[in-house]
Amino acid sequence: MKRTVGLLLLCIMALTLFACGQDQASEKDVLKLLKDYKTVQYNIKDPLNPPSGTEIGEKVKVYFSEDEFERQMANRVFQLAPEISKTSNKSIQLENVKLKKSKENKDGSIDYNYTMKLKFYDDESSEVIEKNGQLTVDGLKITRDWEKQPS
Repeated sequence: MKRTVGLLLLCIMALTLFACGQDQASEKDVLKLLKDYKTVQYNIKDPLNPPSGTEIGEKVKVYFSEDEFERQMANRVFQLAPEISKTSNKSIQLENVKLKKSKENKDGSIDYNYTMKLKFYDDESSEVIEKNGQLTVDGLKITRDWEKQPS
């Protein structure tokens, strides 16, 4: 009887551990999430008529935890790309994103470092700028997104 109960407890623990391990998204899934989100945030085709920060915010809201989305909106993060595009009279396009896992946190979230390449262009010229940042995800929700400001 003791042996059966022990075996049953062992099976329950194994299933619990397996189920908990499924909450973490793969690095490939996080990279896709980041690419999709940054594409919406940065791709500005018409610098004379860019989307508003609010319009961009509504499109990217699905990628964020509620708290982080509110923080990003309060900091006017989604207004930066449209303002830069309009001021410079250049279109912006996300060229590439690289992602590297930094740390697994005790709460199950994972920190990443990322590097983006953004292309600023018009009919006469184009320039690619590299931008670095950090991201924390819990499952497939962004709980922190920070971009290094140019020096």
